[in-house]
Amino acid sequence: MKAYQLFLLFLLALFTQPSLSKAIDINILVEDGYFPIVIDAQTQRGLAPEFIKILNDSQSEFNFILNSLPVKRLSKSVEQGHFDVLFLMALQWIPQSMRSNVMQSSFYMITKNELYALKENAINQAYFNDLRALTKVGVLGYSYHFAGYNTDAYYLSEEHGVSLTIDEYNVVKMLLLKRANIGVLNSIAYQYFKDQKAFDMSLLYKSEIPDAVFDTHFLVNTQQSKISASKIDAILNSSAIKFQIKSLLNKYGVSSSFNIE
Repeated sequence: MKAYQLFLLFLLALFTQPSLSKAIDINILVEDGYFPIVIDAQTQRGLAPEFIKILNDSQSEFNFILNSLPVKRLSKSVEQGHFDVLFLMALQWIPQSMRSNVMQSSFYMITKNELYALKENAINQAYFNDLRALTKVGVLGYSYHFAGYNTDAYYLSEEHGVSLTIDEYNVVKMLLLKRANIGVLNSIAYQYFKDQKAFDMSLLYKSEIPDAVFDTHFLVNTQQSKISASKIDAILNSSAIKFQIKSLLNKYGVSSSFNIE
């Protein structure tokens, strides 16, 4: 066989090996409707889809696939280990049984659970001194520091006077309708409602002490071997992407580890 024929065979073999260049699919779970500003599952808009698009556009080694699930299905998937990565979640939000099986990225986003009351009821900060004496409204499946992060609906109702609704939109609605003294709202959701003018948020008065402050990380399932937390950090810190991520978080008014370097 002539030399040029061998060269052609080599090129043919090289370009017919799809496994050498195919991106690795990474299944990223995010809660459907959790913080409207993070993801609107119906329109696939929000911080999460935009974040994932930047990740995919910046490199070709991985194909990040964002899957949004209702809170109960998400919890079940996490318990069963059916995920590669969780999108910017706090360790406290996942089942205790799975915490030893995840590694968190160094990169984090800061979020708060904040306490709000109607201004007409709360004259000053002393209004929030005794939470047990006040009725509260929160989101089904979410955990709160004042209740020891116990998510059981019966416990929250009987022991802490908490009514539970399907999302934070309804938390604000119930608060404005005077069906609870206190509403627990995530800082990102509050900013979203304010920016979208979904409600007159000026009617609400915020406690200076939040219920809880969380650093939310990418949580990587160590039982999978597709990607590591350190690899995610390497991608985020690359010059090709870091500025874009900073701009995206600024767009949504979100603080992160990039803001406090």
